[in-house]
Amino acid sequence: MSETQITDEAFERDPTFDLQRYAERSFGAYQEKPVNVVLRFDAKATRDAVAFRFHPNQSVEENKDGSLTVYFKAGGINEMCWHLFTWGESVTVEKPARLRRRLAAICASLAAHHSAV
Repeated sequence: MSETQITDEAFERDPTFDLQRYAERSFGAYQEKPVNVVLRFDAKATRDAVAFRFHPNQSVEENKDGSLTVYFKAGGINEMCWHLFTWGESVTVEKPARLRRRLAAICASLAAHHSAV
């Protein structure tokens, strides 16, 4: 913030507003219609992924093959993609298809950009 100033204007907080519920609708800061997300982390990434809190309402399932499946519901597809990019090939987006397609498009665009240099 810059150039802040004190005024006589008052603000009354909506008593029905619940910050926790509001935050749970998003992944990071973006607010959009929540989607059911299913991510599978390979066995090499399980130790790190099980210790990571992707979302406040997440649940996890350790699979027989050593992989880990993470489930949560949130909006913010682009921000999810930016985060999932850091996990590289150790994560697979199982659902939703829209998130998988968006992540693939971002990766393809980056690959094309850096191939042209």
